[in-house]
Amino acid sequence: MERFEDLTPAGRRRRLFALAKHALSRYELHDPAIGFLAAVTNLHFRVTTRDGLRLVLRLGHPSWRSLGDLRSEAMWLEALARDTDVGAPEVVRTRDGLPVFELRTAGVPEPRHVTLMTWVPGRILGRHLSECNIEMMGILFARLHIHGKAWVPPAGFTERRFEHWLSRGEPNLLLDEGTLARLPIPSRETVLRMHSLVEGAYERIDRADLRVIHCDLWHDNIKLHHGRLHPFDFEDTITGFRSHDIAMAMLDLLEATGDERYPVLLAAFRRGYERLLDWPEDPLEPLQTGRILWKLNYIARFHGRWFEKAVERHMGVLSTFENTGRVVKPPTG
Repeated sequence: MERFEDLTPAGRRRRLFALAKHALSRYELHDPAIGFLAAVTNLHFRVTTRDGLRLVLRLGHPSWRSLGDLRSEAMWLEALARDTDVGAPEVVRTRDGLPVFELRTAGVPEPRHVTLMTWVPGRILGRHLSECNIEMMGILFARLHIHGKAWVPPAGFTERRFEHWLSRGEPNLLLDEGTLARLPIPSRETVLRMHSLVEGAYERIDRADLRVIHCDLWHDNIKLHHGRLHPFDFEDTITGFRSHDIAMAMLDLLEATGDERYPVLLAAFRRGYERLLDWPEDPLEPLQTGRILWKLNYIARFHGRWFEKAVERHMGVLSTFENTGRVVKPPTG
């Protein structure tokens, strides 16, 4: 058998398609048909059964989220399905009752983490960023934050907490002497000041505000269907702060809509949120700056040759925040 690493991208996908079909045999499904849906970090397949059930099968890449992370996702999704009508996907358990499992097969060097969920209907919200829809997005966030505070996770839920700009065990290369030495002195000093400022912002957040959060609920992880919003992609589920959860989503909104339109949409989001909950006291901008540091750290880890250029491209954003307290649209690409 040819080595997985030597296959073309199409050849690797065919081998993983066979793995996905094998994974479906673990479920009680009526004559399921499977088709490729999407590939980014994980692989997703559309599944349709003869009796009309529509599902999504995810093969989680082992380098991304751990089996424990995905079990935590399943725990919260099952609680949301039981306690609310927010329209999140529901987890389908295997014949032997597993919400997620690890699957190995010959010809694929690493195991894949398998989750089967119900299909979320609708269109991606990112294509419909009206004030009305963003106000509904604020309501959705508040509903999830209310449930995430009241819900008591069962044993086995992840013990990780997103209470710093790096909170998943990633190495902090931005503070590495060798990495910093690659930057001009003014850029190096700016990065160090931003790191200190962001860490200070997280330290000032009241720990009583910790709760289970989605942690990646940006507009392309929400679908709009018949006037209702449906959140999905809960694999980043973790204990964290409301302000962090909001800040990350609003930074994505800023990147998608630009400096002129963003304040209007942020105000619409806040109106919706405050229909159910008080707005967090903690400012969003330092946490959004922390997300920019996270991106730069990611580039340093996996695309090191572009690191200096990436830092220089973001200097305007970091300097604007330092001088004015505002976060402007980060560069794309």
